[in-house]
Amino acid sequence: MLTRVYERVEAEVSLYWHNKRNRQGVVSPDAQVFHIVREVLPADIYGAALASLDGLGANWYRSNTLWRDGAAIGGHELRDLPGTGWLEYLSSEAFLAQVRSATGIENLQYVPDEDTNRLSLLQYQGSEAAAGDGIDWHVDGSIYLGQRWAGILTLIEETDEASAKLELSPNDEVTTLPKADLPNSLVLFRGDHVQHRVRPMNPGEHRVVLSLLFSDWPVRTMNPFLRRYQSGINQIFYGNPD
Repeated sequence: MLTRVYERVEAEVSLYWHNKRNRQGVVSPDAQVFHIVREVLPADIYGAALASLDGLGANWYRSNTLWRDGAAIGGHELRDLPGTGWLEYLSSEAFLAQVRSATGIENLQYVPDEDTNRLSLLQYQGSEAAAGDGIDWHVDGSIYLGQRWAGILTLIEETDEASAKLELSPNDEVTTLPKADLPNSLVLFRGDHVQHRVRPMNPGEHRVVLSLLFSDWPVRTMNPFLRRYQSGINQIFYGNPD
């Protein structure tokens, strides 16, 4: 019992300092990796996902801030929408086996259902009148005691450029990804350690991705300051602090 208490306290302290440091640009050199799983969804599931997007028009929550412009549907809202039964495949052992194989982490799993970031939908569009949607260079915060793995599953990448709008910068080296390979591919990376951004969309461009969140120890911190900060981010992205 005392060992478990000590491990919890140690993890809480480590998480607090990690969040404090990564806002200053200090991240772990051992976490600067990413993986790509291509053709991650069976063809019929991918087709159902694309077909379901047409009926989501009124459900997008739009945010415009200094660092992020775009629309989103949080996990709580997304799972309750009609036509999204295909989402069940993302909880299947077949899908999770691909995630675990890519990362080499056998106990990697989704964060709990109550976290809207477990599975959310993000949309970016171009604009004729102003700079298009995008999100500036950043690392994510974390409220989980274990490793935090972000997954970006591209559904639509209708852009005029040869490289995908998502860019990663492991070890401060900007990495672009070929756009042709990205639809129906899952990019996995430690989002709280690897700098990443979405380049601004040009007029007429359109991008829709699923954002997934995994951890090898998906236990939320008890730190009220970290949880309050994450609630603020959720409010900006989804209009829902949960």
